[in-house]
Amino acid sequence: MKQFWKIWIIFVLVWGPLWGMEDTIADQSVSKSFLIVKSTKSYIEAKNFAQDLAKKSDIKLDLRDLDYNKEIMLTYTDTECNKNNFGYPCYVARGRYDNGVYLSVESSDAYEGFTKGYYIVVAASMEKIDKSLLYRMKRYVPDAYVKHTSVYMGCIH
Repeated sequence: MKQFWKIWIIFVLVWGPLWGMEDTIADQSVSKSFLIVKSTKSYIEAKNFAQDLAKKSDIKLDLRDLDYNKEIMLTYTDTECNKNNFGYPCYVARGRYDNGVYLSVESSDAYEGFTKGYYIVVAASMEKIDKSLLYRMKRYVPDAYVKHTSVYMGCIH
């Protein structure tokens, strides 16, 4: 699956401009903000942090049934991947159609402009994070911050 995405990215970068695909991809992306409360190379550390913070802050924990995967960092179950015609392992980045406040562990590799190779604990994703939400989280995590990126909303099959 990882090889497929590498080939697809190369295809889009090389051939996309000839067919006007760069406009299509840009048109299918939206600007999103993520409230990040932790970044770590350890999935277990990120998951434990999210679980503990959920108890302290009374924010819903939503791990999306993702689990550690050596190859791509996180994956849905084999059944879920195949149900969506993705093949196993598979991962879909947060921010597509799930705006809201929740605690989740995500892969930084899935986000444009994020440092690769980290598990990030996200406390919210939406078009714009309200400052009051950021200040609320800073009571629990003083170095919480908001990071902006674009999220592709088009077909991913």
